[in-house]
Amino acid sequence: VVSIRRNVEAGKHKTAFGRSVNPSELGRSKQHIAQDNDDFIASESDQQMLLMKRQDDELDALSASVQRIGGVGLTIHEELVGQEKLLGELSLDMETTSNRLDFVQKRVAMVLKKASLKGQIMMIAFLVVLFIILFVLVFLT
Repeated sequence: VVSIRRNVEAGKHKTAFGRSVNPSELGRSKQHIAQDNDDFIASESDQQMLLMKRQDDELDALSASVQRIGGVGLTIHEELVGQEKLLGELSLDMETTSNRLDFVQKRVAMVLKKASLKGQIMMIAFLVVLFIILFVLVFLT
């Protein structure tokens, strides 16, 4: 076990080609790796922040669009409620007018039924005589 440990520690100080690396080069290499890691982390952090800002901007635009659509929906709803009220009033007026028309048609049918052909001829004769009398009174007097 001790010999394996020594071999592992010795392997840490060798490069990929099997030659030994002195400790100062190893320290500089670690500093470069640490600097590269810090640069990579900073770059990734900046990209994530930029991505989050872009997503926030897109969400704000989406929110504004949803609010506009909601406003349009409310306006349409108000218009539909108004139209429904007008249609209800129109329906009531149509029903009232239909009832009146039915009443008048029944009355006309009753008058026509009561006025037989003989009665109609008498009425026409009476109106002609009345017209002649009024004509004489107006134009000849």
